[in-house]
Amino acid sequence: MGYLLLDADQEIRSTLQKDRMETVTLLLPEDTWLRFSEDEARKLPKRIPQLLRTYGKFLTAQKRLGKNAGRTLYQPSPGKSKMKRINVRLSPGSWTLFGALAQAHGVSRCFLFNYLLCLDLAGVGDSILYTVNAGVPTFHTKYSYILHLDLPNNGVIRKLHCEPDSLFYTLDYRDWYPD
Repeated sequence: MGYLLLDADQEIRSTLQKDRMETVTLLLPEDTWLRFSEDEARKLPKRIPQLLRTYGKFLTAQKRLGKNAGRTLYQPSPGKSKMKRINVRLSPGSWTLFGALAQAHGVSRCFLFNYLLCLDLAGVGDSILYTVNAGVPTFHTKYSYILHLDLPNNGVIRKLHCEPDSLFYTLDYRDWYPD
């Protein structure tokens, strides 16, 4: 009998901040889109960095949006014609952080974008902004999204680990990821 040696310690590394912007497409339910004036709707794609600044820590601490760790929750589709396609130009850092928060919650980026817009329309950002961000930086310094598969025990866990957990140092997200 022999040994099989596998090099499973593979990873992908990239720089977060680049000189170019990423262009991606998000789907938004038409009823959410119609809540905004024409001028506001045109500016929606540019709101993601601000939504991250406002709700970033809130999203790390709140109960997860998805209910099943083994699945990604997508927004219910009211039909192909009822979804609005939005092209978004974001820095790779904003897109990556947005994706990590969505994955940790077990939802798609489109779902998270719609959720954040609904929170913002309800005025949640105004009520938590000073409570969550007063005197501390808007973001943690490190984020780790972990998908833990426990095959022998038939379990799966989605987890977001942030550093520092409760102690914050001064860090301004805008220094690293301009709008």
